[in-house]
Order: sequence, then structure tokens, then C-alpha cells
Amino acid sequence: MIMTGIGRRLLLASTFALCLTAATAADLAGSPAPDFVLKSASGRNYRLSEYRGQVVLVSFWAPWCGECRSQLRELGEAYERYAGAGLEMFAVGLDREIGPIRDAAQSLGVTFPALLDVGGVVGELYGVDKMPYVILVDQDGVVRNEFSGFNRGDSQGYIDAARTLLEQ
Repeated sequence: MIMTGIGRRLLLASTFALCLTAATAADLAGSPAPDFVLKSASGRNYRLSEYRGQVVLVSFWAPWCGECRSQLRELGEAYERYAGAGLEMFAVGLDREIGPIRDAAQSLGVTFPALLDVGGVVGELYGVDKMPYVILVDQDGVVRNEFSGFNRGDSQGYIDAARTLLEQ
């Protein structure tokens, strides 16, 4: 079969899309965390790999998600307690526009970096299909825990898992 330039590009694009969908969140545990660079609501860029040596909790959320908003309030309290112990947190906001992410983070009083994933590229990279979605990355940059959904008090489970990683 002879492929035209367009045919080759379509084949490459569909293969790439298949690879992205195959790397769902469930496949990440025990694997190196995909690196990303995202801009914060304050304008600073954050790169995940720059936090090697620390335990990193990444919460994927959206401003229209009620459970996400409750989770971020609980995480804010935990961040204040454990930030000095080597725990870093990022709130990765998924929305089509920057404004709602920034406004929600400010209204919720998020004290840890609220990052903007406006195009959803990082969310797709991590296979986020339900929010809130939390991953814990260990000091070596490996995804160790994943949590999907949220009920009041769930943050304690995240923090217990993070403390275990901090003690290693």
C-alpha cells in the first residue's frame, strides 16, 4: 500500500492518540511521573521534575467541581502543617479559561501553587477521567499513590500516604 503524505500524518496522529489513551491514570502507579511545566495563577512557571527530593501531591480539579472545592480547602490545611517537612502540593486547574481557575483558587484561599492547565494537556497526560484526582509522587519522581473522587475527610488518607513517603 502506498501512503501519501496526508495518509502518513493521519497514521502517526492516530498512533500518538492511541498511545496517550493507553497511558491512563491506572497505569501510572510505580512509573516515573510524567514531567510537566505549568504556569501558576501568579504567573510563575513550575516544573514537576524540579521537586525531586520532595514528596509532591498533585490535585487535578476544576472550578465547577463542588467536591474539588471541598478537597482544596482540606488540602490547604494539610499544606500549612506539612510544607516544612518536605511535602509540596500543586492544584492543577482544568478549565477552558484561565479566569475561572484563578478566581476559584483565590476565593478558596489556596495557599499552595494553583497551576493552570487551560488546554487540559497535563490532565490528559495523567489520564484524568474523574475529578478531583490526586497523585502522590515520591522523592525519586515515581507515582506512588492515586486517588480518584472525594468525600469529606479523604484528605487525611492522602496525608497519611504522604507522611509514609516522607519517612522513607
